[in-house]
Amino acid sequence: MKKFLALITLSILVSCGGEKSKTELGADGEAKAEKAKSTSFLPDAAGEPGEIVVIMNKKKYDDKLGNAIKEVFRETVPGLTRPEPMFTIRVIEPSEMNRIFKVARNLVYVISYEGRSAADQWLQNTFSEVSKERIFSNPDLFMQTSENKYAKGQKILQLFGTDDDSLIKNMKENSKIVQNFFNIAEKERLAKSLRMSSESRTVLRKVNDKLGINIKIPSGYELAVLEDDFAWVRALPAVGPSKNLVIYSKKYTSESEFDEENIIKLRNEVGKTYIFGDPENKESYMTTETKYMQPVFRNINFNNQYTVEMKGAWKTNNFSVGGTFVSYTFVDESTEKLYYIEGFVIHPSEDHRELIREMESLLTTFRVSL
Repeated sequence: MKKFLALITLSILVSCGGEKSKTELGADGEAKAEKAKSTSFLPDAAGEPGEIVVIMNKKKYDDKLGNAIKEVFRETVPGLTRPEPMFTIRVIEPSEMNRIFKVARNLVYVISYEGRSAADQWLQNTFSEVSKERIFSNPDLFMQTSENKYAKGQKILQLFGTDDDSLIKNMKENSKIVQNFFNIAEKERLAKSLRMSSESRTVLRKVNDKLGINIKIPSGYELAVLEDDFAWVRALPAVGPSKNLVIYSKKYTSESEFDEENIIKLRNEVGKTYIFGDPENKESYMTTETKYMQPVFRNINFNNQYTVEMKGAWKTNNFSVGGTFVSYTFVDESTEKLYYIEGFVIHPSEDHRELIREMESLLTTFRVSL
């Protein structure tokens, strides 16, 4: 609770601009209301998906503080077929903050009151004296978020501490909070950018009529298999990754269906029954890789329902093709059905991080039609 309240208090520390009304503390320490700022005049945020620009003292980036930054933002993404960092980071000093970096989609300011270099002092001066006093009086304060300061769709995170060690400690103890700020932002951007077409809407109508569900099906996806309890839609471009969405439902019978081994078993049954690896080979089907790489499980809240997320590698039983997948398993109380929904990709010898993030974004649009 102490940590939670500390995070709420952060909203009154420093203003970074944004669309919503907010409260900030001026240099005199008195709270003042600032009306919502229009973003219509701002350029769109730029940069590659998953890229973060970090503004800090570069000498500290090569020391223990930088090691903590790398540990948080370059943590290996679980469940991918090969190691990939959660984010791609570019480190600059305040003096390098030009027009290109200012409109970056994700900005992180790293501010420690331990240091007297020009970079340290510039970063320290982003806070008023009153805000500084709050930071020194409450060691649990370590981060603040804002948006749309220099560009539309921009997310900004300020990480701060009285000294390097206290900032490192708070970052490590709250790494998931820090990571999720940008993970959620990237998924929201993807959800907005992925457009449906008249063709994909036709596919969705067929899936909805058969299964009674809704899910965003982007342009370029086609229907591969549709049964009373199963749908597989996929994008098969001439060049580039193959992207696939799978929906399966069955009558819910027992809590044991959420056991990890039973979710893998269910996935393999679905794969063997419906998902062919090679249309010309009826004996070729999808299965889950468990010998060389175990799937990674996590309990999450999805649409206010207890859900088990699974990430891992898949392959065909004859080893002709393989890739990465992410799935959600949950029960819809209104229909008393267990749903298994999955996104899987095929992109040999290429990175899968952003592809799986895209699959996660699409899965989160799933809804049961009533």
